Parts: sequence; structure tokens; C-alpha cells
Amino acid sequence: MLDPEQSISVRFERVAPLVESARGEGIDLEKLFASLDLPPQLLDGGRNEFISLADYYRLQNRLSILTGDETVHLSSRQLLPGSTDFVLSHLTDCENLYEVMCVVAKSYNLLHGGQFNQVEKKRGTIDYLIDDRNFPYAGINSSEEIYFQCECILIFLHCLLMVISPAARDAIKSLAICRPSPGGDCGHLGYWDAPIRFGSNIYKVSFDREAAMQRIKTPSPEALTANAVYQMIVETVAGKHAAIGKANAISARVRDALARGIVEQPDVAGQMGLSVATLRRRLAEEGLKFRELREEVLNETAKRLLKEGRSVSDVSEALGFSEARAFNRAFKDWNGVTPKTYLNQ
Repeated sequence: MLDPEQSISVRFERVAPLVESARGEGIDLEKLFASLDLPPQLLDGGRNEFISLADYYRLQNRLSILTGDETVHLSSRQLLPGSTDFVLSHLTDCENLYEVMCVVAKSYNLLHGGQFNQVEKKRGTIDYLIDDRNFPYAGINSSEEIYFQCECILIFLHCLLMVISPAARDAIKSLAICRPSPGGDCGHLGYWDAPIRFGSNIYKVSFDREAAMQRIKTPSPEALTANAVYQMIVETVAGKHAAIGKANAISARVRDALARGIVEQPDVAGQMGLSVATLRRRLAEEGLKFRELREEVLNETAKRLLKEGRSVSDVSEALGFSEARAFNRAFKDWNGVTPKTYLNQ
């Protein structure tokens, strides 16, 4: 189990409500934990144990896909998978980080149905503000849980901006958060190198104005995905503290990309900044092949979509098959039965 003194850590108790919600939806948690290289004993009373911050985000990423809600039931207003990809797709024409922040704030306000995000230009800073006082939280019973979720959203925001431009990495001057005081179970705040002010009415990340106004070159649209943001979180945490278990294993990162619908090997390799040959070699070092991982994830996704009541033709199209007949053949190869027989059983 993780030593909280050696890594930016999160008590598993914080993740347990998400896990229990997923269990209630029939998600195979043992298989999920195995695919993420998380210790299975966490599912049996491990609430006082710690996992790395990177593992927390990897678990959140996968649960957002499996539950069909990118907020993982944080909000009463569901965000369908692909919402963050939709936001990122509108950033390709931005000329600087200030414009990026404005588009991100406006996009998430539209998705959440309220003016929760705002960007202010000050003399020496560009401030990204989050006011959650009227946010439609769902199923959250404590202020502590809300503090934690909002603080994790700030980390997600920072890594999203770093996907757009590396200039965002060292551009933060300070933060303001609503948590009344430091101390307690706040290991995740070790992510930040900037000063943190506690007891604020709203959340604020202040970026150096000069850095935020510098002209940037945005990545290609193919590189702007939610999976790239989660990958950036893992890599950033790894850069701060190397002791994050297997969170940066190449197979886990490939599974995350496949689960997000990036199913072609050149596309997965490109998003990771690797050549196809290098991706194959690194998977081989873990005793795996891309084709095997692809079939595993596609099969898991196919079963989930079929259980949700999607038609065979819809599932076939969602998984990128040329026709339903080809999907039927593949499904039978994977499971020994056709999709129709699988559902009847």
C-alpha cells in the first residue's frame, strides 16, 4: 500500500463513495482495479489506506466512462462522455492562455447550466474563478467532500491548460480555496508549488499575466482529448513524486485511451508522443500486445453498451466496426456466443 509520506496521496475513503456508486450500477470493480493495477484489498475495508493522486485521477477517468457521466455523479446535471473533448475541440484557434481560459469557462458554464466559471484580467495576473455556491451538487453530504472535489477540479484545470501550452506549467502565482484552514487529510494539495490562501469565498487560480498573454501554438485537434488531460495529470504527479506505483505503466495508459474511443494504434501512440514501434516495444516489456488490449477493452465496452439496452447495430457503430456482421463475428470470437445470445443468457 502507498506510504502517504512518499507521494502526493489521497485517502481511499475519498474514493469509496464513487466506487460504491459504481458497484450499484453493476460495474465489475475487481476487474476494473486489476486493469488499473490497484490493490484489490482496497475493496474490502481499505478506506484508511492511501492511493496516489495519479491513481485517483486514473480511477476517476475510468469511472466517468463506465458510469456515462464525466462528473461521476458529482452534479445533478449529467455530463455525457465526450463533454471535455467537446470543450477542447473549441480551443484550436485560441492565440494565448487567456483566450483558452475564457473559452473553457464559457463552455463549462453552458454544459453545467450556470455562471460558475469566470476569467478576470488584472494588472499583474489573469484569474480563473470558480464560484460553486449555487452548483447543483448531487449526493454530497459534507463540506469536506465538496472542498476536495473542487480542489481536484483546479488540478484538472491546470493540466488541461498544460495540454494546450507548456507555458501554463510554471505560470501560476497563487491560489485561493474555500477550505477554512490547512491541515488534516490534504495530501493532494502537495500538487501545488504556488502559495495557497485558505478561507476564500470562491476558488481562484492566478496566472502570471505576461505568461498568460504570450502567443501560443495549440496542438493538433487529435491531441486535444480528455484522455490527454488525465495523462498529463499522471505525468505531472510522477514528475513531482516518483513513488506512484504503476500509475504510469504504458498498458494502463493504453487502456485509458482505448476506453475513451481512441482505438487505432497509430492514434494511441501519437497521443502519447511515441512512435508505433516504441509503443509496441514498451508494451512487450510488460508482456502485452496492443491487439490484445484493444480486444479486451472493446469487449468490455461492447458488453456494457449491450447491457444498457443499445442495439447491436448501435454498439457496432460506436466501436468503429464497418458493419454489424463484423461486430457479431468479433464478439463471438471474444466470448464464444453472439451478442444476442449473450443478452439472453
